[in-house]
Amino acid sequence: MKMLFDFWAFTLQLLTTTGLQILSIFGNFIIFGLILYLLSRYTRRLYVNVLGEKSDIYFTGWLGTPIHELGHALMCFPFMHKVTEIQLYKPNSEDGTLGYVNHAYNPHNPWALIGNFFIAMGPIIFGSVVIFLLVRFLLPNNQQILAALNSNAVILTTIDNVGIFFRQTSASTINIISALFNAENFRHWQFWVFLYICICVSAHMELSPPDLKGLWSGAVSIIIILLILNIIFILTGINGNSFIISIGHLTSLTTGIFTLAVVISALNCGLTFILLNIINLLTHKQFSI
Repeated sequence: MKMLFDFWAFTLQLLTTTGLQILSIFGNFIIFGLILYLLSRYTRRLYVNVLGEKSDIYFTGWLGTPIHELGHALMCFPFMHKVTEIQLYKPNSEDGTLGYVNHAYNPHNPWALIGNFFIAMGPIIFGSVVIFLLVRFLLPNNQQILAALNSNAVILTTIDNVGIFFRQTSASTINIISALFNAENFRHWQFWVFLYICICVSAHMELSPPDLKGLWSGAVSIIIILLILNIIFILTGINGNSFIISIGHLTSLTTGIFTLAVVISALNCGLTFILLNIINLLTHKQFSI
């Protein structure tokens, strides 16, 4: 009986520790990645339903797609993946793809397996970096916005922190919106250039089915590796959790950038919804959801 109890106690500790580590390191990517995926997917569906399949290509795809594909390609290098073929922008009417990156790797290399997750998330990571750079170099009040971005860095190490994370993210979102859409910015042409480029980028932060397949394969590899490491840590008494949590401090710094990306993506989705439904009502006498 004691052996059975020890086994369940060990299993509970293993699963709890691993779960908190995953939340700490990848919580931002999972939460914001899902939100950006849903917003981008819905926005592009509105374009297709109202203006046809190629409308989005002409308005945002010409710029958003190359940034999307560059996000995949750039993440290949640190994880030892070899880019075998890349098309930054090549619309294909048969399968609906706008571009692609083919890459190869050693399936026996754990680092390369982990890389599948980050390569799949590349468009969201790189797209957010592009938006951040646009803020830095285009917006007149960039210091105010950068301060708002840096104010939101909650580490998801406990379940209680999830509530704090959402409350602080909500407050940060309000600060970002207030700083971004102030009267002074509207007077500068740089703001309108910033806004259009950000809309193009955010509209193509969605992950395609092949991207999602790579995402899950990488996520499974990460979970398996963490489970193995935690088994070793628990059995030997080594405190490896502190090292894992320290990585969470680094990933928490992405929260502000991801929040800004969501704000821009939500703005794009809202404006697209309003404008395309007006067009649809005028031309087809119906409302497009």
